[in-house]
Amino acid sequence: MRPFFSYYGAKYTVAKYAGAPRHDTVIEPFAGSAAYSTRWSPQRVKLYDISPDICALWDFLIWSSVRDIESMPDRFESYDEVERLPPGAALLARFWISKGRAEPSGTLSPWYFQYRNAHDCRVWGPAVKARIIAQKPALSAWTIDCLPYDKIPQVNAHWHVDPPYNNSAGSRYPFSNVNYEHLSNWCKELPGTVDVFENAGAGWLPFETLCEIVTSRGRRSGAVSKEVMWRRAL
Repeated sequence: MRPFFSYYGAKYTVAKYAGAPRHDTVIEPFAGSAAYSTRWSPQRVKLYDISPDICALWDFLIWSSVRDIESMPDRFESYDEVERLPPGAALLARFWISKGRAEPSGTLSPWYFQYRNAHDCRVWGPAVKARIIAQKPALSAWTIDCLPYDKIPQVNAHWHVDPPYNNSAGSRYPFSNVNYEHLSNWCKELPGTVDVFENAGAGWLPFETLCEIVTSRGRRSGAVSKEVMWRRAL
């Protein structure tokens, strides 16, 4: 599958380098846009997040009907049109009318107006609606719960742990206050397979280099993000 919405720090490309899950069930404690599960489409997915917006959006994506998506406008002329949508549909649109945000947008961005006549999925439009409708059947075994990571029931699964980076980039998330020492100990005690993702330089686990990814800004400047991972496989 392809991403259901644009999200800051999403690791859809990085997920390719991590490889396929080693269990039928994948658990993402810091769900965001669930880039890993979206990339690999496992049989069952359990998403958790403490962001009310992220949880409400995934609840809408999982439980909405095809008609709910089809009835959304193909394009917007003003942000007022977005605000008049039902709550779940409005959240979905708000993540598509800007690019790579950690929170839903409160305005139609210049990015949206630049690309709204394109026929791809860079911003909200018919192509995005078609993608979501085509992929919705794959969400039939997905769940979302609004819980902090240390309240999640621990079961044997593939745990994809992708918290906010422990650096200035991670501070851009609205819920970025993470006790990394506590998180480190929690990850070590999880049953099943555990993959933890971070940015190069993090030291709260013995991370190893995974890949380098050109950032969205790096397409012009050449900037890359150096991704690292800690893996515990049982």
